[in-house]
Amino acid sequence: MRLFQGGASLIALVFATVQPAQALDTFPGASGAGRATSGGRGGAVFIVTNTADSGTGSLRACMQATGARTCVFRRSGTIQLASPIVVSNGALTVAGQTSPGGIQIRLKPGIAATAAKTPIRIVASNVFLRHLRVRPGNEAAWNSTRGSRSGIGIEKAGTVNPQNIYLDHLSVGYGSDQAMYSFQSGKNITVAYSLFAYPLSPASHDYGPLICSDQHQGDCGKTTLWRNIISSHLWRNPALKSVGCGAQNERVHDVINTLISNPGQFGIMVVDDHPDANNIGTCANIAASIMERGPKSTGPIALINQSDDTAATNRWYAPVSTGSGNDNVLLGSPAIPQCRLTKISPVTPCNETSATAPIGALSAPIISTGTLKSHLTQQVGAFPRDSLDASWIGFVNNVSTAPATNPDYTTSASFPTITGGSPPIDSDNDGMPNSFEQANGLSTTNAADRNNIVPSGTYTGYTWLERYLDERHHMITPP
Repeated sequence: MRLFQGGASLIALVFATVQPAQALDTFPGASGAGRATSGGRGGAVFIVTNTADSGTGSLRACMQATGARTCVFRRSGTIQLASPIVVSNGALTVAGQTSPGGIQIRLKPGIAATAAKTPIRIVASNVFLRHLRVRPGNEAAWNSTRGSRSGIGIEKAGTVNPQNIYLDHLSVGYGSDQAMYSFQSGKNITVAYSLFAYPLSPASHDYGPLICSDQHQGDCGKTTLWRNIISSHLWRNPALKSVGCGAQNERVHDVINTLISNPGQFGIMVVDDHPDANNIGTCANIAASIMERGPKSTGPIALINQSDDTAATNRWYAPVSTGSGNDNVLLGSPAIPQCRLTKISPVTPCNETSATAPIGALSAPIISTGTLKSHLTQQVGAFPRDSLDASWIGFVNNVSTAPATNPDYTTSASFPTITGGSPPIDSDNDGMPNSFEQANGLSTTNAADRNNIVPSGTYTGYTWLERYLDERHHMITPP
């Protein structure tokens, strides 16, 4: 059955699906707590044909639809939102890598300054986002009554506790408060190969990712931050919260192979505001990551920064200079201490010290810190890389040139123009180009074959559409 919604601009294709028998990772090579995310596997295909805020052919129409679905792009450019896209129905894949030149999502100028606006809010499970630029922006008229403008939010909605979320190759910037967040809930989440940079600083609120805010009101579980760059944020680089470690260490957050560049006042924040029944606060592993001071860095910034809001004991593993392959590297002068308390002056060392081994198994593989910076600066963020990301990667490569302060607001000139060529021909609108189907013995007139299962090779068990989408990802990212 082929279902056309509102003419040819938006095409939703729904067919019986042959599901693989075994559990699969999100894609070959996926890692971390969210690696079981299946996204829109086996579902409909929505073709995004325009950059309108809403309506037929829009990204919103796909992301806010129901049922398993994959958003495939035939357009490049900037989508200006008058209100957030709220994903309340899961089983969603957004394949930004299919856009010929890339997709940039921002808030439309003129939205009420006091309104809390996060362009993408995820309040459902099984969501996979890849190769998107999310840059809220704000106007000069903002003041101390501004609303929070974060990039991406994962939130509890009623009894729904989002889980199985995979965010990969995102470029997130021009936000205030936090670059991304999970609020009250969220578990089994991976954030990987993403660039969090160029934040805005109204009232010095240029913060990085916040994991499990108000965690005591929901059921927060494990989040893996793996191979990301967090650049030029004042606080929350990232900020981690949990209610204890969990019976099976299922609440232990992992920060692995992450580069924190040019932090302002604090590095990684470990917050103990809501301990468990055993008086254990937040649990975290920080492994094989780099923190490098820059012009924005002031005072004795530490790798681990504990708030000590309560008498709880945080548990964390963050080795430095132990000779282990998991050692974190601290760069810059004056020397960076391993841990300090954030709310006590003068600077006071933490009450706790690093565990001697990870708290549970690390959830993602490690590469050497000797090659990490080069690897990340080539790989992170949405591709094709635009001029804004390229400029910030330059600041990361040469941190002495990074900004000491961030702007309070954006102008139209702040946002790069995103252009691209023509999309490949896809006669049956199944999300796979004719050339791919012909090369793999599929039909260019039978859209149902996109959900057939790849029988052998690297993609055994995945659908043909998933294979194409992952191969397209590898085509546009550096080797």
